Amino acid sequence: MQNQTEEESFQLQALEIQEPDENFDPQKPPQTGEEFLTHMLYERKRCPAVVTKRSSKIKNNVANNAFETLVSPPLPPHKCLLPTPEWRDAQVTSFKEARTRVIALRSELHAQRYDQNIEPPLTTDVDKWLQFCREQEPLLSTLLRLSQSDLELLLEMLSRWLQQPAQSPVPFDPSEPSTLCKPLDLVQDPWIARWLYATLVCLHLPLEPHVFSTLRYIGRSCVVLRNELQPEEVDRAAPYNLIITLIVLVFAQSDFAVYL
Repeated sequence: MQNQTEEESFQLQALEIQEPDENFDPQKPPQTGEEFLTHMLYERKRCPAVVTKRSSKIKNNVANNAFETLVSPPLPPHKCLLPTPEWRDAQVTSFKEARTRVIALRSELHAQRYDQNIEPPLTTDVDKWLQFCREQEPLLSTLLRLSQSDLELLLEMLSRWLQQPAQSPVPFDPSEPSTLCKPLDLVQDPWIARWLYATLVCLHLPLEPHVFSTLRYIGRSCVVLRNELQPEEVDRAAPYNLIITLIVLVFAQSDFAVYL
């Protein structure tokens, strides 16, 4: 076993989880804590490769690139793009129900003696995370194995990818030269909306001040991108309205309420 890679040897750590066998169906929702642990083991192999030590330099680069002094964006030019109070209330209710399910699953995992502390740190290579998030759905079996620190880092990366197009283009295809770029936004790139929503659902409360800074940057980006839409693009405004609504009504950034 001396030739095992670090990732392969990690799979053999002492956490007692039943290995997925030939009858395992990754599409079938887990019904018990034990089944959920099996799903988590399956999803481990799909996450970006583990590293032996988290690089604070990489993490600091992500944060420093994103959190500059921000100017408040202009108010929405088209009032027809704003969500109704009923729509906002429905989204908040749905989000809180999702968080309640996550809390219940964490309790079930705790009852199954799952110890998140044995999980190794994941790579902080932004390019690897970008490719992973583009290609994979944000499954709970992946997100629930992330520590709060990992979730905060993921949120910072999502914030960076959502910056204004003129400021932060990213490669359209990871295999293409970096000069071939296109902006990311919640409409053209729905994967980022899914990962952003799922990460917000899984964050542990209460949040540290720097996480609120990340949320405010995301909110500002959503306002700016929504302001670029035309009156007839009401449906395209929905994902931006959703994130702004959550930042205002769930994460209590009330000064952003002027954009709703």
